[in-house]
Amino acid sequence: MTEDYDEDLTDEELHEMSQELGQYVKEISEKVHPLRIALAGVVMVILLGAIASTWYWVIPRDDVEIRTQYLQRNGHVIMVELINDGSREITDVHLLVQFIDSENTVIDFRDLRFDSIDSLTSVYGDEMEMIIFGYSVWEEYTINILIEWTDFRGQENSEDFSHRVYEIENMVFVDDCKGATWFL
Repeated sequence: MTEDYDEDLTDEELHEMSQELGQYVKEISEKVHPLRIALAGVVMVILLGAIASTWYWVIPRDDVEIRTQYLQRNGHVIMVELINDGSREITDVHLLVQFIDSENTVIDFRDLRFDSIDSLTSVYGDEMEMIIFGYSVWEEYTINILIEWTDFRGQENSEDFSHRVYEIENMVFVDDCKGATWFL
């Protein structure tokens, strides 16, 4: 019988503690207004946005990327996009794109130069496209890309990429030039 009495006493203590806890939660909920919670959420979103924009726009970084799309139609189509996703401009940009057959013969090429490319800008268009007729779409070819540029600190950079293309009708290559370089 004493065991039953101890259990009842414990149940009463638990009930009393839960009542006190419930009262405490009720008092807190009465003090905190939903408008204050919403305002705190808005302030948090603004702070996160400020941090993200600082990273993207303010902190100096160099981030160059080349996106190449290869298509087969009645011939070969190569479209290149040069992307400066860094927060500063790059200068003295030289881009050489070559379409090479299996005997290492250059079939067609684009040799482009740009004085500068602004930050967060991409360059694409007719001058960066190649359309090659008269060559079999069943053979294997190589797209070779050479890029040279000067970053905003005056450092010269160079990258070389090669991509094998064959009877697949649509291929996309994204080349990240040395990844993003932070200048802090």
